[in-house]
Amino acid sequence: MSCELEILRQEIGRFDRRLPVGPAIWPHYDLLWIHEGSIELTAGRPANAIRLTAPDGILLAPDVPFAGRARSAIAIASVCHFRSATPCFSELFRQPSTQAVYQLQNMLHLSLRYARQKADMEKRRRLLAAIIDCFEVEAAPENGDPRLRTAWRFAQEHLAEIRTLDDVAATIGLRESSFRSLHRASHQMPAGRYLTALRLDQAERLLATSGETIAEIARAVGYCHPESLSQAFLRHRGQSPAAYRNSCKRFA
Repeated sequence: MSCELEILRQEIGRFDRRLPVGPAIWPHYDLLWIHEGSIELTAGRPANAIRLTAPDGILLAPDVPFAGRARSAIAIASVCHFRSATPCFSELFRQPSTQAVYQLQNMLHLSLRYARQKADMEKRRRLLAAIIDCFEVEAAPENGDPRLRTAWRFAQEHLAEIRTLDDVAATIGLRESSFRSLHRASHQMPAGRYLTALRLDQAERLLATSGETIAEIARAVGYCHPESLSQAFLRHRGQSPAAYRNSCKRFA
């Protein structure tokens, strides 16, 4: 695909709640990536509401109207406008695979560095093609008990206040034992491990995209002490939080 791509513009910048995103309609593909902070967008007709929290992004098809603004005090975002000799996809927009966002963050850092260095265009096109391959059609909501989705959504948005599974269960009026049974019937992992995964996923996000200390990140994801985060991170991710942060900054 790389020879079919024409890179028109690529840059990174910051904006705040006072500066809106769009409204705009581009005649070319637009890759918008949030490196730090959070934004909310609407895209298409009728409008699809989309929330992007770093690291995350969206790949918009040509002639798709979009608009939005920052949700956080400041958001740092990069854009890449490009044309393709053949259609990249048929949907209005695509979002990245959840499993690929951190790799994408690094690939986009490298891509921006190539742009600043005015690197060989064919090299830049090959990298852009690899980045595009990491985007997929947004998955449909998972099946299962809607009470679980409600509880876990609340937990994900309030990790700093969630201490135990009993706190999660209480959001839908269940005892912890009943919640564990309900979760086990719908998921492939115990509820306690699922809560740990939520904490560590958010910790990864903050380590990769913020300047907060490890102690601050530990509190933000619900650990009372940074040592607790470090132990959990090492056990489940195979490295320390500091090592993970260093790997994410490789191309910064």
